[in-house]
Amino acid sequence: MKKLTGILLAVCMTASLLIGCGQKAANQSTQTTESQTATVQTEISGESSEEVSDVQHCLLLAGKNGTWLLADRENGTVFTTEVPSDLTDESGKKISAEILKAGDYVDVYGDGIMLESYPGQYPGVNKMVVTGEGTTDELKQYQDVIDMVFAEPDTSETPTAGVVYASSLGQTMGLMTGPMNYTWKAPSGGSEDDTVTACGAAVMQTENLEKMAVDEGKTDFTISCDLVPNKATVRRWSADQYPAADDTDVDSTAEDVTVDKDDTGNFVIKDVETGYVYEVTLTWEYGEAQYGFVTAEIK
Repeated sequence: MKKLTGILLAVCMTASLLIGCGQKAANQSTQTTESQTATVQTEISGESSEEVSDVQHCLLLAGKNGTWLLADRENGTVFTTEVPSDLTDESGKKISAEILKAGDYVDVYGDGIMLESYPGQYPGVNKMVVTGEGTTDELKQYQDVIDMVFAEPDTSETPTAGVVYASSLGQTMGLMTGPMNYTWKAPSGGSEDDTVTACGAAVMQTENLEKMAVDEGKTDFTISCDLVPNKATVRRWSADQYPAADDTDVDSTAEDVTVDKDDTGNFVIKDVETGYVYEVTLTWEYGEAQYGFVTAEIK
């Protein structure tokens, strides 16, 4: 099973929470739909203040270059943060970040504002206190998430890709159908004969595309992939035309969709609407591949 599929399963298993910028989570529940979509529902409180220093009781999962991946021990929230200068043990004695290790229990203090991504990003941490040590079993349940954040991406084959978006159901991650048409050359140092080309059906002619349930109106979709693409282009068609016959000239009716980059370098499909088929073409230094999904309104 490819890594991104494992990531979506890890979201369900660990009840991971995606929190919108400037929002705080009070309660959460997790559910998985038949379409491989993991949905996390969050009840949002109205409290917000930069002066409030919230505390989270966390488990250190893995760290690299001063950035650590943590899990909230109470609700399973997974997020990354940099170690603050105010790092102490329980007695208040200042300690070095170099002694931190995976499995440590830490109390994390900050402004409570998570950036919207998966895992979440917590830039407002201002204090961290080491309070004890966890167990190997606690770490094992987060292994898929640890691999996603810190393991080297697999470049031997075309990656799977998904999207992350918000709706009235909560924050959602869903796998796109694909890769379909693609050209891929793994970095093996070989000749051009090592290049693999697959000519599948066009997105509009591919039956049973992954369905993404969205609210009425416009929603931004963030593209999620193990191997970060260099370029993303998106087209769409009215779902009334889907599926198209094999001899249909789908290019003549395609509508270009705006794609931007967010502050973390992820590609964002702008203004996704219900009732459309979307074709997403991702490009890497190793090749390119096409993915697709269809949108339907939440009932």
